Amino acid sequence: MKLKARNRIVTAALVLLLLLVVFGALLSGAPPARAAEAFTLKVRSAPVGMATDHERSRYWLLDKASGRLSLTALGTDGAVQGHMTSRDTLVNATGLAYDAGELYVGDVGGERPEVTVYQVMEPWPATDILKAVPFVLAYPDGVHAGTAILLDRDGRLYVVTGGDAPGIYAAPVAPSSSEPNVLERVADAPAGTTDATVLRDGRWIVRTATTLVTLDATTHEPIGEVEIGVEETGQVLAQGLADDTVLTAMGPGGLVTSTEIPGPAPTATPAPARTRAAAPRPVVAEAEDDTATFEQTGTTFALGAAVAVAALAGLVVLVRR
Repeated sequence: MKLKARNRIVTAALVLLLLLVVFGALLSGAPPARAAEAFTLKVRSAPVGMATDHERSRYWLLDKASGRLSLTALGTDGAVQGHMTSRDTLVNATGLAYDAGELYVGDVGGERPEVTVYQVMEPWPATDILKAVPFVLAYPDGVHAGTAILLDRDGRLYVVTGGDAPGIYAAPVAPSSSEPNVLERVADAPAGTTDATVLRDGRWIVRTATTLVTLDATTHEPIGEVEIGVEETGQVLAQGLADDTVLTAMGPGGLVTSTEIPGPAPTATPAPARTRAAAPRPVVAEAEDDTATFEQTGTTFALGAAVAVAALAGLVVLVRR
């Protein structure tokens, strides 16, 4: 091959190499793609509780009301990340909450004078629940049917009840895990409440079969209301990863609906969320990560392709000498 033609091949390969490197750099600087808040639950039956781990962009589901305690972790697109099970046996669970790195399972359903809330320490997909701490809570005024649990920004636990006189009951600030804790009725609850959660800005929000109601964090009075707009068989609620939305489930085909939070937002800046130091995670065998973002793969792909092209061009030059 003539020297002039060989130089053209080498030059073209170098130009292509430069273009691919630039392209990879642009991809690595782009934000990773994120699924829309609304997604579909790939589960056999409607969950009885739902909660959001904002720090890890993860949703948790309480799978069933009775039997062995069972939780499912979901990614932002609804894909199952793993399950957790415990030897603890639920009687009639109706709620799930997440606070400061821990899950709280509300076994509060059914007419009874005492209920139990389980604190699941350091939940992580595809592991066993090694320690679920039970808190027995006693109503001060007889038998009630609990419908939801929630934790406020200070970590105080509450139970919401239904029936003829629906109410909101507060647990002691530091409840005991060794003896029953007497609840205190602090406010009336909206009739027909099926689930509730505390938003990261401090507001409370409850849902009924058809409606979302925002409550003032101090007075617990309604400050906003909106129709869900979807007929749902499961009637659970959780804040979305976006702070201005809440998720309800589940609609036809397992649909999770994203709705803007009704009512005015707080005018004061909310206090930082409570956190706790994370325990070391169990070491698992490495597996292919099918959720890698462009940031993780763009430059590597481009450089690999560029090296391959450059090598091919060099081989062509050597063969034609």
